[in-house]
Amino acid sequence: MLKFRSNFNGVQNLYFIHNFRHFLLYSTSTSTKGKPDFVNYLVDKLGFSRKKALITSTKLVHYRMRRGAKKVSEFNFVHNYHSVITFFKQIGLEQSQIRNAIFRNPLILSCNVDKTLIPKTELFQKLGFSESDIAKVIEVNPSICLMGLNTNIIPAIQALKEIMGCYNHVISILKKSPRMRLSCIPKLFLPNVDLLRNYGIPIELIRKHILRNLFSFLRKTDFFQNAVISVEGKLGIPRHSPRFLLGVVLLTSFREKTIESKRRVFKSFGWTDSDIVTLSISTPFVLALSEAMIEKKLDFLMNEMGYEPNYLAKRCMMITSSLEKRVLPRHKLLLVLKEKGLLRMDYLLYSALSMTESQFLKRFVLPYKEVHEVYSKYAGISLEMLTLGSSKPNSNVSCC
Repeated sequence: MLKFRSNFNGVQNLYFIHNFRHFLLYSTSTSTKGKPDFVNYLVDKLGFSRKKALITSTKLVHYRMRRGAKKVSEFNFVHNYHSVITFFKQIGLEQSQIRNAIFRNPLILSCNVDKTLIPKTELFQKLGFSESDIAKVIEVNPSICLMGLNTNIIPAIQALKEIMGCYNHVISILKKSPRMRLSCIPKLFLPNVDLLRNYGIPIELIRKHILRNLFSFLRKTDFFQNAVISVEGKLGIPRHSPRFLLGVVLLTSFREKTIESKRRVFKSFGWTDSDIVTLSISTPFVLALSEAMIEKKLDFLMNEMGYEPNYLAKRCMMITSSLEKRVLPRHKLLLVLKEKGLLRMDYLLYSALSMTESQFLKRFVLPYKEVHEVYSKYAGISLEMLTLGSSKPNSNVSCC
């Protein structure tokens, strides 16, 4: 375990303080032009682009002004920010990670190293966080540095551990959840998970979806409960379906009227409620596609290709696959192969879409040199990438 020295309050370089004097005593203006030294420091010492440095400076002004003019004037920001950066380097953050953390929340530069950062870092170490884990958590969610240790961080970690069963999962969640409000976890996360368990959803399946998308489980409980009920009632997905929680995520992510407007697009192409339910059960997030994208895909598949709703509803891959990157290139290539007499039998588009990229290349592209350039043009990839793509066994697997 790292041992931290409490010597971050020493006198800093006088030349550095002189350059930042104007920034420390800034006016109430939010203009970044009044703090050129801070911007220059971010660019010269931390590798910020000038654009991001200006944005960071502006954000910091707004954040600190909300703390109150009195606190701002009493706080020796120049000394402190240098201590924070030095501490971050000591515990293993790379310069790029420090840069990302400051850009996401520049107010972390006001943290007291001895009273705030060291206790939190020591807690993470005791819970089994590695040096790289701690660095990643701070980079992704720097606001954790500003949260109360006993009021927010510890209760949240305990709640996550109670549901996830081990600290490894807790670490994984904290490392990939930017802007997560830890205070919501005990208040919302626990009751929402209990609701799902009482609804008969296996804890293993719940954990799987939490690791994918924690934020859907941090909704107000009444709203979350309505979404859970609506998955069966409005999407038609039974609670025993492995796609049930995908339906919950969908309904907690989009407004009901938004989803209904997308259903209307399907109906405008002759789809029945039953067709839409069949498709939703297979892949709920088809209703997360934009209305324009749904219309564009249905126009091609139904008006140009002649597929019927009941056929497409049972083959979600044809709807979820990228039209420009997957469907059209493969469809056009099959047409060329057929025109050249290189196919001994007709292949269904669905069968071609079901293949991984490497499988498709090996079966339909690489054996026929005369179509290499054709597919390269259709798919928007170089000839060299065709060979490389054939060596990736699971490239471009569909979400269905």
